[in-house]
Amino acid sequence: MNLKHLNVKYALTNIGYLLLLCGTMGYAYNYLSQSGFDDGTAGMIITAISLAGVIAGPAAGALVDRSSKITQKMFIVVSMVVTIALAFVLALLPSGSPLIIPVIIIDFMSASIGMPLLNGMAFIYEKEGGVINYGLCRGLGSVAYAVGSSFLGRLWSAFGKGALPVYIMVAAAATLFFVMMMPSASAGADASSNVGNANKDGGSAGESISLAQFFVKYRDPSWVVVALVLMFFCHFLINNFMAKVVGMFVLENVETVQGNAMFIAAMLELPTMFGFSLLLKRFSVNRILAVSSVFFSLKHIITFVSTSVPMFYFAMALQMLGFAALVPAVVYFANEQVAEEDRNKGQAIFSAGQSVGALVASFVGGWLFTLLPTRAVLGVGAVASVCGTLLMMFVLRKIGAGKS
Repeated sequence: MNLKHLNVKYALTNIGYLLLLCGTMGYAYNYLSQSGFDDGTAGMIITAISLAGVIAGPAAGALVDRSSKITQKMFIVVSMVVTIALAFVLALLPSGSPLIIPVIIIDFMSASIGMPLLNGMAFIYEKEGGVINYGLCRGLGSVAYAVGSSFLGRLWSAFGKGALPVYIMVAAAATLFFVMMMPSASAGADASSNVGNANKDGGSAGESISLAQFFVKYRDPSWVVVALVLMFFCHFLINNFMAKVVGMFVLENVETVQGNAMFIAAMLELPTMFGFSLLLKRFSVNRILAVSSVFFSLKHIITFVSTSVPMFYFAMALQMLGFAALVPAVVYFANEQVAEEDRNKGQAIFSAGQSVGALVASFVGGWLFTLLPTRAVLGVGAVASVCGTLLMMFVLRKIGAGKS
């Protein structure tokens, strides 16, 4: 394996991926609402996107774990090709077309399905002698998310919703190019390193366990996934329906304010992401998870009580102490808690905490926004987030006590 310039290549792939995700995750509601779908229908469609990701993510991880021929890199390449093709189809469909529904569901699911596999690749490279600064690479991805969000918001103001499919095609093509530059960390080589090692249940390390077996095998760590669902429910309630939130403060140029808010949040992730390796040297992953969860919920509470654009921007700035530390901490937590033979499935399942949160936010949010004022909906999300943080504290304390 050629590991030359590994950090640069891994960082560029993160940049491409986050450029792509800022469009599919941040502007799906805007696109659907301006394509003739009401709030309830848009919520259901976004729910279907999230559900597809929840099902397909762990399945993809299990497939790569089990196969000696299918690698993370190969899977991501295929998913990007599908994303580009379907975004092109989406660009051709007129507003109100029923075909928008299946195309956007499969397209946006395909755009996100490879992210857990990209996370897992970092640890395979390190195992084979490479050095990855995950926090730095993920932080540069956040820069891309910030720039992409702001740029897309301005494109939208100038060209309307038609800017989104074109943006997705370009971002997916960039991701495809960058991932092709990555060295091939073969699933076969990874599997071979586990041959002969027994898993925690005494089975063969090469066997792929089911979801039910995974949750039994990793009973306590799996509760962290539930905590993530509760916290990310509020996160995606805000992000998926940010046009609704911004609408409490402004009546015009909603996408511009939305782009600014996403830019602020993503840019202020950088110090935390860049310095995450230093945090790991001073604090345990469990401690970082606990503290970042508190700030994550604080961001949601301040969003709930915000009465102006500056106050909303301040809430988004708390991304620096919440989301920015929580996301990489979850990746490292999964790597610590899950055995090597279950690595890709484990990363996918812990990542699914975000996806399920997005799913519930889309389904419940679309329904709630048709029945309640925006602020009341944000209150529901804030309560869920606080419950998630309390559960996170309890589970991490239990895991810590079990190690002592």
